[in-house]
Amino acid sequence: MTYVHNRPEDFAREALSGLVKAHPGVLRRVPGGVARAEGTRPGKVAVVVGGGSGHYPAFAGLVGEGVADAAVCGEVFASPS
Repeated sequence: MTYVHNRPEDFAREALSGLVKAHPGVLRRVPGGVARAEGTRPGKVAVVVGGGSGHYPAFAGLVGEGVADAAVCGEVFASPS
């Protein structure tokens, strides 16, 4: 069997780190997920999304201009605690 990840318990953390490295001007790593690199503009209500990381940390892909300001990503098939 072939795997595209290292240890299952490291999957979500490693996937988020790779996403941030691929988009350094858009995302930054924060404890438990990712946030917009430049932060939220003053006066705007921050939108935070989240969910499990079973099919990659998909909610992290919603962070950016015009969508979410941050994403909280749980473990594989587990919502953030």
